[in-house]
Amino acid sequence: LTAVTIALLIVVGSFFSPKKYEAKSTVFIEENVVNSLMKGLTVTPSMEDRIRVLRYYMLSRDMILRVLKKLDMDAKLESSEDLEAMVKHCQETTIITLKGNDLFFVSFVDTDPQFARDYINTLVNTYVEENLSAKREESFGANRFLSEQLEFYKKKLDEIEDKINNFRKTTGIFSSVTESSIMREIAAYQEELKNLRLKKNELIATVNTIKQQLELMKQSASPKDDPFFDNFDEPDGSDRVSSLKSQLEELLLVYNDQFPAVVRLKKMIAELEKKQKEQQIQENGNVLPQQENFNPFEDPVFVDLKMRMNTVQSDLNALVAREKELSEQIENNKRVLGNFPQDKKILGDMEREREMSQNVYETLLERVGVAEVSKQMEVADKATTFRIVDPAILPTFPIGISRLFKMLLGLCVGFAAGIAAVVVREKLDDTVKGADSLRSLGVTVLAEIPLMFDSEHVNLDRRKDKMIYSYAAFCLFFILCMIVHDLLGLTIIDKFIAVFLHA
Repeated sequence: LTAVTIALLIVVGSFFSPKKYEAKSTVFIEENVVNSLMKGLTVTPSMEDRIRVLRYYMLSRDMILRVLKKLDMDAKLESSEDLEAMVKHCQETTIITLKGNDLFFVSFVDTDPQFARDYINTLVNTYVEENLSAKREESFGANRFLSEQLEFYKKKLDEIEDKINNFRKTTGIFSSVTESSIMREIAAYQEELKNLRLKKNELIATVNTIKQQLELMKQSASPKDDPFFDNFDEPDGSDRVSSLKSQLEELLLVYNDQFPAVVRLKKMIAELEKKQKEQQIQENGNVLPQQENFNPFEDPVFVDLKMRMNTVQSDLNALVAREKELSEQIENNKRVLGNFPQDKKILGDMEREREMSQNVYETLLERVGVAEVSKQMEVADKATTFRIVDPAILPTFPIGISRLFKMLLGLCVGFAAGIAAVVVREKLDDTVKGADSLRSLGVTVLAEIPLMFDSEHVNLDRRKDKMIYSYAAFCLFFILCMIVHDLLGLTIIDKFIAVFLHA
């Protein structure tokens, strides 16, 4: 009775245990050949990072809730509590298995095979679509961010460059300028200024000399006013000619015949000699011709002296201007030298800031090109892609221990339970079974009364045994029918149970 009862309960219970169906999908992470060719020229989102968080992302509540809404499960379930229970059930039942960095499997177990299939396919497609969209968004976002930063640093670099140029113009300090170079420049300016002043003094003396010569020539234009002609009427006029000739000889020792003073003295000597001859002719009773008026500007020597004085005066003015310029430059350099340490530090800080901004700008300029190519690769889908190798199909066979195996296991368990019940009952029975058990206890048996059977008790035991055997036979028959039902692949009992449970 124990054996067949337990076996029947296990067999019947196997029909009431829900069947679970598993839907499974295989996804391959494929790298395009263009990605290998463009390696080093482009930057794509790291797939290792995405694979690392793949399980957490796909099993997140937000992802599963969106998948269930795509399947209209939010409308089929009666309340939000049922929806939350379904989300939790999906999180606990969905299994994601990674194999390396280029393959992963997604499986889901549920009593409804159609829902299991639709759920897996929707989950995988949603993840793949969002992953591709996220990669493209990252590429576009990186390109946009780099372009903004490039414009910002370009503007900043221009501002720093203008600031450095203005500071250099104001202070006169450049990168190659040092204190020693400024001091050398001041010394050079001072030496040049010294030589310039010497030359200036020489030019001033030359101008004064030329002016004196011009004045003497102007005076010679009127003989009566010329001091050299004051003694022409006196008997010692020849002494004056001798004196001028002595001066001429002294000048010829230093200068040539074209020197203005030499030319003037020769002319004056000629005039004096001419006057002396005229006086001698007048003394002899001859009539002296009338003296013509003398114009010094018609004299080429006078004009040459005048032009030379103008040239020397121009050179002198140029030297004066250069002297003023050098003086101002020396004062400016002295001022720069006084403020040099602080100004040089400020200029160095600004140049370091410019160099850092220049480095960042050049790096950003290079990264913008890389980001543009990466963006085009993502748009053209030429980078790493997800390929669904094996989509989930409708499962037809339940997973886990088959029902037939459960029924056979139930028979074995039932018979084992029956044997165990007999052994346990025998062990718990402490009644005397015969004389031998008494003798083993040291009790002397004097006589034995045999068991006496009457027909009424015998018939009662027979009817009882028949009922038990009939029950056992019915249970075994029913179990055998269920086994044959599963062996033939019939679903009659399953439909009956489904109708019963639905009612």
